Amino acid sequence: MPAGTQAAALEGTWHTAQKVPGTATLNKGGNAQVQSVSCASAGNCSAGGSYADSSGHQQVFVVSEVNGTWRTAIEVPGTAALNTGGAAWIYSVSCASAGNCSVGGSYFAGSWHAFVVNEVNGSWHTAMQVPGTATLSQGTGAWLDSVSCASAGNCSAGGGYTDSYGHRQAFVVRES
Repeated sequence: MPAGTQAAALEGTWHTAQKVPGTATLNKGGNAQVQSVSCASAGNCSAGGSYADSSGHQQVFVVSEVNGTWRTAIEVPGTAALNTGGAAWIYSVSCASAGNCSVGGSYFAGSWHAFVVNEVNGSWHTAMQVPGTATLSQGTGAWLDSVSCASAGNCSAGGGYTDSYGHRQAFVVRES
């Protein structure tokens, strides 16, 4: 095969960047960005990011692309109650199939906490603290860096926490 032939066969055409629908409503503090994107198939993706609300607090959003059209971004359900310290970030998104994704990140509520949230059949569920991380970190801090889903409802994630001695440790967790 001539040089460059295989690469050319795999290349698509990048379209024009667009503003994430709905972020103008969310991003009153003027500091929004997408941190992670995952696609289950062509035109079926989800993305997660952060924005500054009208108080300047950093919140998190998710947005889904369905059949090539980006829907309206929403605040991650449940994070308003978790994120009492006004700082939250999404670090990873993984989609196993169209409309079935998992997102992981961190929020601040006196210390850092790791969270996950699932999209099931196109609907975003309520975010939750990663089970077991409060016990591991003993309240000193935890964060989730990566999530990967093999199929809907079967994901693994990993991150870190600070132990009672102030040392950073690693954790893994699975959903099944």
